[in-house]
Amino acid sequence: MNAFLITVSVLAPFAWVIYKLLRYTARTIGDESPLVIVVSYKIEDWEYFTRFDYILNVVITLLMVSMLYANVFLFMPASKTFWHWMVSLGLFATCLYTLWLIASVFKPDWQYWLITRNKTVTLDPADKSLTIDTAEEIIRFSADDVQEIEKHGSGLKSSKMVAGYSYLIFKLKNGHAVYLNLNKSYLEFALEAYFKTVPIQYVPHKIPWIVAP
Repeated sequence: MNAFLITVSVLAPFAWVIYKLLRYTARTIGDESPLVIVVSYKIEDWEYFTRFDYILNVVITLLMVSMLYANVFLFMPASKTFWHWMVSLGLFATCLYTLWLIASVFKPDWQYWLITRNKTVTLDPADKSLTIDTAEEIIRFSADDVQEIEKHGSGLKSSKMVAGYSYLIFKLKNGHAVYLNLNKSYLEFALEAYFKTVPIQYVPHKIPWIVAP
């Protein structure tokens, strides 16, 4: 029995990884991908704000605020020696710096939500078109309608905290600009196939904030 449990505990993680890889392949370039079938998606509030990285940032923020409060109202008043003050000031600076980093992440989080919410995106492999359906309008376009695509993301000097933030700007020939959050694994593969004739310009940012949605 013990040998069976040990075997299961060892093999289960590998089986899970293999399963996730197979699902990833199916959804990006396989039979369930936008390269083969029509795929529509809409990011709901709960899905966007319950991501692991977002929850982790909230937890870290609460922790830093608690430490900052304890440092200012408990540790600093109790400091009696030079080294006590140095430790308190070091902790104070660390908390402030961490909160600044978290704030720099929360800002793009909110900006990306503004170009994501209430938006249904449909990819159709039949005519290689992209449809974006919002409460205000429905925009459908293909490679023939696009003059240029700008891909905005983190640069070489960016913090790893913002490495996952990336968005696209489709500059249509009619002068319209369409913003799309690059937050689905299959989008990269689908857009490469759908818009391979359209020039793509990569625009790196230290922090990939959205300038004008």
